[in-house]
Amino acid sequence: MSTLREIREKIERFRSKVVSSLSEISDLDITSMTVIEQHLRDPKLINSISTVKIQAVIDYMYEQVNIGNWKEVRLFLRKTITITTYLRLLAHFKCIENHSNETIKEALRIIDFGILFGCPLDAEPKLLQVCATSLHSGLTIICETSGVSTRGVYNSDIELKNNSCNLNVLDVISCPTMESFFREHILAEKPVVLDNCISHWPALTKWQDQNYFIKLAGLRTVSIELGRDYTDSKWTQKLMTIEDFIKNHIYAQSSTTGYLAQYQLFDQIPELKNDITAPEYCCFSDKDDCIDIMAWYGPKGTVSPLHHDPKKNLLAQVVGEKQIFLFSPQQSEYLYPHQHELLINTARVDPRKPDLEKHPKFKEAKGFFCVLKPGQMLYIPPRWWHFVESLSVSFSVSFWWE
Repeated sequence: MSTLREIREKIERFRSKVVSSLSEISDLDITSMTVIEQHLRDPKLINSISTVKIQAVIDYMYEQVNIGNWKEVRLFLRKTITITTYLRLLAHFKCIENHSNETIKEALRIIDFGILFGCPLDAEPKLLQVCATSLHSGLTIICETSGVSTRGVYNSDIELKNNSCNLNVLDVISCPTMESFFREHILAEKPVVLDNCISHWPALTKWQDQNYFIKLAGLRTVSIELGRDYTDSKWTQKLMTIEDFIKNHIYAQSSTTGYLAQYQLFDQIPELKNDITAPEYCCFSDKDDCIDIMAWYGPKGTVSPLHHDPKKNLLAQVVGEKQIFLFSPQQSEYLYPHQHELLINTARVDPRKPDLEKHPKFKEAKGFFCVLKPGQMLYIPPRWWHFVESLSVSFSVSFWWE
């Protein structure tokens, strides 16, 4: 376990690089820039009063980045949040004397706010992530012993018989060659379940124990979706620690479903990325952009409604099982897409139990079905409709690319 002094020293080593990053926020107003620059260049100025000033800059930046469309937020505002978060972290450790879990928990809360709303600095892209790793090494975490079933109970004959459209069970192939996968699935835009492609992942064994996440990153703050699914009027999001999420939504049955969905967990907590490897099939790309890697972690019953995405998708199942319905873009007229602009890529039909009075054309839809098991991957071509439901506690990783 690292001492408080060792943690402080690790974090303070980044100060010179953060100072050099001030040029990245040159568009910042003079008042905020003065507060940041003075305290970064001379940490001796940091005290309880200046901490209030630093927090005021953070609060102001938070207001600015939450105005309008998130994708249109100017980059320097988010970089300012990253820099002031680092500065707030220095202030936090200067104003405390005792090393305790509560001390580190508050520091991690500060950092995760910066990761969630800030963005990487050119001079030190993993600044806050490395600080968080150093902090978590100083924690003492006691995990509860709790058995959680990750096995799904499923009868495909019953499910397919009760379904009101024409479904075929999706093909399963074992570790195809790059050439055959490209020709028969990428070019042909044909979904398929891939077997024996990720059997080397440490995640397949490590992630079966939910306490692994608590020990590795239990006090890290993440955004959890609460509600049936994102089309529900009661759907919302809440920030909570991974430990609280696991104890309240994985170990215990909650009246409200919690889901860590479509979340860039591996950017926030790089240690988890060591347990997986991007599949080689993702190299078939029209662009040089990085692969988007998303985490999907939740209890039995989490749902992603029938929708489509613009990118190629390899969905890797690590823990538990999921049932998935797929329909080609040519079936769109039978699926009743929402008319609202924000939900235009989402259908109104629930393929598990369709309401044929409201959606009579659905009985003409032709699709595919599979139960994705640990160690398998599902290739979903761009614009293919897919509905996903977890049959047990489940952890999936999706790889999106163009």
